[in-house]
Amino acid sequence: MMKNFVNCPFPLPAFWLAAIILPMIFSACGPNIEKSQSHLLKGIDLTFQAQHSEALVEFNQAIKFNDHSFEAYYYRAACKRNLKDNDGAMADYKKAIELKPDYAEAHFGLGQLYDYLQDRQMACFHYLKAESLGLPNVGDYTRWCK
Repeated sequence: MMKNFVNCPFPLPAFWLAAIILPMIFSACGPNIEKSQSHLLKGIDLTFQAQHSEALVEFNQAIKFNDHSFEAYYYRAACKRNLKDNDGAMADYKKAIELKPDYAEAHFGLGQLYDYLQDRQMACFHYLKAESLGLPNVGDYTRWCK
């Protein structure tokens, strides 16, 4: 008779114990897309209500559950920008672009931030990149870049 490793009325072979426990362990690791998306959507809603501090908490949670969510980094950057955390916003815009290099909105947001910081060369680079990626209505920002 095999030794019972858990308090069960019947003995569990080690194979079945591993078959039950290991999937639970591994499912707890890695991204949780559903939870991330839920926090992302709640954060976006709070951002549109100008509740930036509360939105920041939601975006942090979205990133915690999926650190490859380029959208969570993008929206967190915009939120940080509204909270006057320009360094944090810049880091998040750059991370969004690192995760999705063709993310036109992130290039545009980073361009606006560089524009605000009076770095015209970098602002133009990102405005033109956003325009080349098909973001509409960027012409007012790029006409002085050419």
